[in-house]
Amino acid sequence: MKSLILFASFLLVQGAQAQLLDINNLNQKIQNSGGDWQVKKNHLTVMSDGDLHRYMGLRLDGPQDVEFETNETLEVQEALPSQLDWRNKEGQNWVSPMKDQANCGSCVAFAAIGVLETQYKISSLFPSFNIKLSPQYLFSCGGGVCEIGWQPESAAGFLQKFGAPDESCMQYRSGSTGENISCQESCPDASKRAIKISSYQRPTWGFKNINAVKKALQQGPVVTSLKVYKDFVAYSGGVYKHASGPILGGHAISIVGYDDAKKAFIIRNSWGQDWGENGFGYVAYSDDSGVGNSTWLYHVPALEGGVSIQTPDNSSYYSDVAPLKAFATYSATDSLAAVIYDRNNQVLDHVACVAKDCAQDFDISALPDGRYEMQVIALNKLGEKIGSSIKHYFYVANKAPQMNLTYQGHKGTNLKDNLKGRIEIEINATTNSVPMSSLEFHRRGPDGQEKIKDVSVVPSRLTLGWRTNLVPDGKYEIWFVGHVKTNKIDAVIESSHLDVNLKN
Repeated sequence: MKSLILFASFLLVQGAQAQLLDINNLNQKIQNSGGDWQVKKNHLTVMSDGDLHRYMGLRLDGPQDVEFETNETLEVQEALPSQLDWRNKEGQNWVSPMKDQANCGSCVAFAAIGVLETQYKISSLFPSFNIKLSPQYLFSCGGGVCEIGWQPESAAGFLQKFGAPDESCMQYRSGSTGENISCQESCPDASKRAIKISSYQRPTWGFKNINAVKKALQQGPVVTSLKVYKDFVAYSGGVYKHASGPILGGHAISIVGYDDAKKAFIIRNSWGQDWGENGFGYVAYSDDSGVGNSTWLYHVPALEGGVSIQTPDNSSYYSDVAPLKAFATYSATDSLAAVIYDRNNQVLDHVACVAKDCAQDFDISALPDGRYEMQVIALNKLGEKIGSSIKHYFYVANKAPQMNLTYQGHKGTNLKDNLKGRIEIEINATTNSVPMSSLEFHRRGPDGQEKIKDVSVVPSRLTLGWRTNLVPDGKYEIWFVGHVKTNKIDAVIESSHLDVNLKN
């Protein structure tokens, strides 16, 4: 299930003729400049510069036309490996899964959370920890604003003082709505659930020093900043080096490794898996974007052990039974206990598992339909608590819910008129229990082909944005399909169909 987008309005773009970046021309420019990288169409390349601005969330201060660089030939060079990749360090992937900041300038929070999650795994000595922290909390409570972004220094200071709780405490919504979410919407016990860094360093601070960044990366990934040129949004593989296009804005990412043979840093972006090499990429040491010129290295204290829940995962749906898979790495662990909480943080049930590694089903047939959280606790031989996992949230739907699905033009848009440009459709997707697990927008165009765009974990009200100027004019049939799908049921509702006419 696609669980990265928790609440969403859709951004629908399609059609080769709609492409605002000329991919063929750009590939030719890259070749002519001697570049060793490629571009392709993705969800960003068909956006206007104004829309792309929402994906740049680094506040740039001061002049950007000056760059300091150390003379590294005068430094004492350390014997560092020629290649390092935390996605494959000693055969293990320590890097947390790719995420998508979507329609909000929250890149700083996503870069910071990605680094913190990975550093937590490194400190625990267990790469398989399923730790998912809340970028929404860090962004909303730390002072980020969708329209103008935030700064990595502020994020590092906030993580040291307050930390960030698990994703269950505050799900990410700003990317789909484009709106700022109040910190007050986080869970009431956020401070108790937060994971902090003990300190942080700035291996580089406004100057280029490749060796300093490589040295810092031996301890784990680092947050960095860069200027985004327009060709960067179309990157699909190889070693990026700016070839064409103006600066769109500032951006924050993380560096997860380097490769001296390629003369490049390995970066982790926050634009989803459609960008780059499944969300990752290589940027040349010599690129003029400023990647690596300012970096932040987080320190997480060495952990005696930890507890990780593998399933149920966030945003999962179950009926009657749900799989429990968890493990603890504390040496004194004798058994595990899973605790289930309701929406009011009240304990509902315990599930015992007499082992350090737990893999069993638990009975949820008596639970009322709704949203629940689970936390797994490690116990010693005396039954004393020695550690606990972060909380995961999941949905219980023991019976097919009653569902309602309607839509209309947003803010006075009459869908029966000739439509042009970007239009918005207001959707009401309600049930009598859990949110719909997915919602699909169907449209059948003049060529008779049906296309579908879907989103997961659906709020009761959301808005779809459709750029009609990016598809051929003509008559379209549109409708929506909603699901509540668990391991045992798949309740489906289909809206009314409507014929609309696009005339751009």
